[in-house]
This record gives sequence, C-alpha cells and structure tokens, in this order.
Amino acid sequence: MAIVSKKSKAPLGASLVVLSSVFYASYGIWTKLMGNFFDGYTASALRSVLVLAILVPIAASYHALEPLNLKQNWRYICGMIVASLFTWGPLYYAFLHAGVGISLAIAYAGIVMGSFFFGWLFAGERFTKDKAIAAALGIVGLALIFSPNSGSFGWLALFGALVSGLSGAGNIVFSKQIHYKATQSTIALWSTSVVANILMAFVLRKSYPPIGWHVQWLYLIFFAIASVIASWSEVRGVKLIDAGAAGILGLLEIVFGLLFGVLFFSERPNVVVLTGMAVIMVAAAIPYIQDYRAHQRDTL
Repeated sequence: MAIVSKKSKAPLGASLVVLSSVFYASYGIWTKLMGNFFDGYTASALRSVLVLAILVPIAASYHALEPLNLKQNWRYICGMIVASLFTWGPLYYAFLHAGVGISLAIAYAGIVMGSFFFGWLFAGERFTKDKAIAAALGIVGLALIFSPNSGSFGWLALFGALVSGLSGAGNIVFSKQIHYKATQSTIALWSTSVVANILMAFVLRKSYPPIGWHVQWLYLIFFAIASVIASWSEVRGVKLIDAGAAGILGLLEIVFGLLFGVLFFSERPNVVVLTGMAVIMVAAAIPYIQDYRAHQRDTL
C-alpha cells in the first residue's frame, strides 16, 4: 500500500520539483534586473535576511525549530560558513557578466564534481565508476564552454560560476551531515549565508545602497520570495518521489535558465557553448539515473 500511495503522489512530487527548477532558474532574472545597484555580497546578505524573516516565523508556528546543539554541529556550521563565502558573490558576478544560462550550466558542473569530491573527503562516500564518468564528462563540458570561442563571456565570470558551484556542493555536503531535520537545516543554511556574505562585504569594503523608492529593492524582495518557493517546493517534492527522479528533473534548471536568458536578455550562446551545456546535463544526470535504477530494482 505504501508503494501505491507513493506512486499516486508522484505527479505532484514531480510537478513541485519542476516548479522549484523554474524558481531556481529565475535567480538569474532577479540578479540581472538588480544589476550593479547591489554588490553580489550585499545582495546575497540582504536576500538571506529576508528569506529568514519569512522562514523563521513559519517554522516557529509549526514548532519546527530545534536547539542549536553546537557541540555536535559547530564543525558543519563552520563548514557552511566557509562554503557560503564563495557561493553567491561569484555567481552574482557571473550572472551579470556571462549570462544566466551559461552561468547555471557551469555552476551545475561545479556542484556535480564538488559533490563527489567533498562527499568523499568529508562524508566518506565512495567514488564509484559512474561518478568518475560523470566527473569526466563534466570536465569535457567545462572545456567546451571555456574554449577560445567563448572568450566573449569573460573568463573571470565563467570561473566565478565554477567556484560558486564547487562552494555550493560543499554546502550541500555539510547540510546533509548536520544533525538537524530539514527545516532547521534550511534555516542554518540561510543563517550561515547571512554571516558569510556580511563578512565578505566588510572585508571587500562593499557599501550598502541607500534605502529608498528604488525598484531594485522590490526586485530583491521578489528574489527572496522566489528563494523560499524554490527551497520549499524542492524539499516537498523530493519527499514524494525518488531522489534519482528528482535529480534528473532538477536539471531542468539549466534549460529554464537558458530559456530565460534568451527570452528576457537576448542571450545567444554559440554552438560550442550549447554543446558544453548539453554534456554537463548528461554528466549531472548519470548518478541520478543510476540511483533511480538501483531503487527500482530494490522495490521489485
């Protein structure tokens, strides 16, 4: 009966994961609209504060807040802070200077390869043959995107997207290791983002824009709302379908990112770049496909 129930909820779960991909891809839209009004680190710090302002009252109303338990969790919290130092600032820069679609593709490649490496280094996960193939394909995809034909994007912006993906992978690994449930882990993730981005803004001497009737502040609020919807729909959707299927559907983030870039910002990546993005999607799909097949065999 449990299997039938899960299958009956699969369409809803898949729809929620797809919805999360749309809102994750929309990050590039809000970033491009805000432009240089905010610096990447100040925008990330302010957005994280707004997200917490939405999430914490909701979590409190559902009695989902947990004790900090720093004795067990301080290492993972510190790891999340370090990872957050290099996650949103570089990606913000990449969105502005390289484009939405290509930045998401490179960041995804960094997440795939970084998850394998940090999972092996900090969580004792096995580096399997499938992961090796996926990592190799990810490198090939990056090589195509970083080819001389792609020089017009600016290598610093492309490198920033890669650094962001690798840092995001570290955050994923640490958030999985931390001794909290999903809601508290999500709050911890956004809290460490606040700390890290404020610290980077201070170190780099970034100034905060004046508060006023500037439309960019409205875009920032929409950005925070999109972040909440993306996070919630992903977490809820993954609970209703297999992780492998959710991972494959999550790749639609790259597709939506490319589509948004073309529709809203007239981005026109060349054939080499598109090929590299396609290779990255294949690389990212491999471990999820293997996980999904293994789960299907176990349920037969």
